[in-house]
Amino acid sequence: MTDYQLELRGEISDRFAAVFEGMRIEQRDGNTLLTGPLADQAQLHGVLTRIQDLGIELVSINPLPKGPQS
Repeated sequence: MTDYQLELRGEISDRFAAVFEGMRIEQRDGNTLLTGPLADQAQLHGVLTRIQDLGIELVSINPLPKGPQS
């Protein structure tokens, strides 16, 4: 499992929370950040497909560094 941060062009509303279940939605500088864990490449591609299907422009996608192992 890897945490990702996806930046989307524009500010999407909280009504998209169900579409991006398990990801935190945050507005910053006129764009939207989706942050959360994705199990594998298939789940990542699923999120990217949803973004494309909704007609939302993807600005960037970044894996987040892993925290210290417990």
